[in-house]
This record gives sequence, structure tokens and C-alpha cells, in this order.
Amino acid sequence: MGALLTTAAATATLPERIDNQRWTLVARPSGLMQLDDVKLVHEQLDTSALKEGEAIIQCEVLSVDAFLRTMLDEKAYHGAIALGDTIPALGYGKVVASANPKLRCGSRVMGMLGACSYAKLGKDQAAMAMPMLSLPYVQPRTFLGLLGVTSGLTAWVGIHAVTKPPRRGETALVSGAAGATGSVAAQLAKQTGARVVGVAGGENKKAYLLDKLGLAAAIDYKDTHLTIGEQLDKLCPNGIDYYFDTVGGELLDEVLRRLNRNARVVICGASSQYNGNLNVGTVRGPSEYLKLAERGAQMIGFNVMFYFHRLPGAMVHILWLMFRGKIFMTEQLERGIEAFAPAMIKMFTGGHIGKLLVEIGPPRPSSEGTGEASKKIV
Repeated sequence: MGALLTTAAATATLPERIDNQRWTLVARPSGLMQLDDVKLVHEQLDTSALKEGEAIIQCEVLSVDAFLRTMLDEKAYHGAIALGDTIPALGYGKVVASANPKLRCGSRVMGMLGACSYAKLGKDQAAMAMPMLSLPYVQPRTFLGLLGVTSGLTAWVGIHAVTKPPRRGETALVSGAAGATGSVAAQLAKQTGARVVGVAGGENKKAYLLDKLGLAAAIDYKDTHLTIGEQLDKLCPNGIDYYFDTVGGELLDEVLRRLNRNARVVICGASSQYNGNLNVGTVRGPSEYLKLAERGAQMIGFNVMFYFHRLPGAMVHILWLMFRGKIFMTEQLERGIEAFAPAMIKMFTGGHIGKLLVEIGPPRPSSEGTGEASKKIV
């Protein structure tokens, strides 16, 4: 029967073969990912032949993150996948079969599970799976969103650990401010006392920045009457002291033209550039970088994993703000494994607000979570 499972109960209740569905890559996307680039494969997963160190996780909730698109390219900073491989996805789920003494059947774990109903983790993958934390009054989904490494914790590091944070009297600009990372970054910047201006696309998202996040002003990059530059001149008349960037491209150049002396630009990501192979010269870099020298400003990028030692403190700070009602995460929850690939496309076409998640298991009450459950944005 292969390696022994970690608990006898699991062998008694789990069939030797279970139905599984997983999204696989069938073609390298050219530009925006299309549904024709991926395929939902139906298969049976053998639970009785696990090798030493392996485990099977029943996926419960998967995170839809912008960086996943880069992994579909032939050469990728975050690690490319091969044609036929499962689409990567962070998430959490329950261990239902295990030949790994560290992964106990019935326990919840979090890690790179992939876009599937059941994730069969090899020895190396299983070694990287982390036990789910359990905190009073904190729902599991929170560890993918507000307390997630790719969302809330990334925002905290960008605001507080990379360079001098914004401060009272300064103007701080945040791009992608209606997204999972940007919305938290905007709220954290607001807590410093700075005047915070957010950038998003569409009237609904602009209203979200003003009415829900309570930002001082909001720029709509889809505005048909005013250009981005004209909106920046109008809403940041005294220039920009701090910029948290998740978008890159044209917007970054417009901001560089309007930097104040000693301004700080923090590069978190560049979602406007993710629909192309990042390592083959297709990225549009800033043409206005000399403004950094002219203004004595700095531009610095970061990878959240380089600040791993700061994450426990970041988590405590975010929890403190959350319990005081000073910060929240809006969640948009899609249902079923069938929704994962369409959700990835939605990520880049403006179809969501806050954290985009896909629930694979049975639906739970909408009241769960730390933020508001957002309605579908058309």
C-alpha cells in the first residue's frame, strides 16, 4: 500500500481513489491570460500509494494573486511552470492523507497548493507547508488576506520596513489602492497621519477609496475627461512625498515628474507589466528616473521574503489595528474550483475589489472574515 498513512482513521474514511479537478497550463499566454491557455482536468487521485514525505490536502480556500500570472511565462522571476503543470496558487486546506510525520491527518496547513480540489504534495512541497495559525476571533481566510504574506504583510513591509514611512504633513500616493495589497498599504499610510491619495480604475473603485477607505482623494485612471497627469496636478498640488507602487508603467513616470525633494518611491510590483514575459526585455521601465537625482529622492524595490524576520511584528501591528477597527480587508469570494481561472483573468481586468479568493469547499456564512464581503464589480 505504499508508505503508511499517519493515522489509521484516514485510511478508513478516505477512498483509495478520489475525484480531483485541477487547472493546468496548456499554452503560454500572449498578453492577457485567456481561458484557452488553461484547461480544467478531471482525474482520479490515488490515495493509497503515497511515498515517504508526501501528503494529500483537500483544498478549502485559494488565493488569487497577481504574481501567479508571471509564473505562466517561459522565464519567470517567481519560477516558471511547465506546460501541463497545475496552475500555482497559495491556499489552505485539510490534510486527508499523509506519509509525512509533520503533516497530521485532520490538521489544516497553508502553502503553495495549486489550483485544484485536492493537492498531492511531494516530499519537498510538503516540507514547505505551514501549519495554520489559530487565533481568537480571526477567521482562516484572514491569513490569505489581511494577514497574508502576499497581501497585508507585503503592504506592511512596503510602508514600514523598506524606507522612511510617510509622515504627518506629507502627501502619500498608493497605486492599485482598491486591490488586496494596495488597500492595506493605503490604510497603513493613513495611520501615519499623512494625506493619502489612492489610484484605482472606475467610478465604483473610486467611491470605495473615498467612502470605505476614507482616503483624502482618489484618482481614476479610467477617467475619460482628465488624464492621470491632470488628476495628479489637481489632487496633489504640492507634489508627492511618498509613493507605494503596485502598477508601474505610465503612472510611475507621471509620479516621478511630481516628486518633492527627499521623496521616497517604493516598488512593490508592476501589475501593468505582468501580461508579458518579464525576463525578456518587455518591461517598460521609468523614463523619468533622472527626477530622482534632481529631487534628491530615492526609489527602492523589495521582496517581502527578504524581510521575513519582520513579519511577526507586522502581524502583531496589523492585528492591533484590526481589533481597534482601524484597518480591514474587503474580500471577494468566488465559489468552486471552476471559478479559479476566470478569477485570474478578473484580477487583471478590474473585476474585483480587495482580496480575491476562491472557496473550494462547502460555502460558509458570508459574515465570516475580517472585512466586508464585496459585491461583484462589473
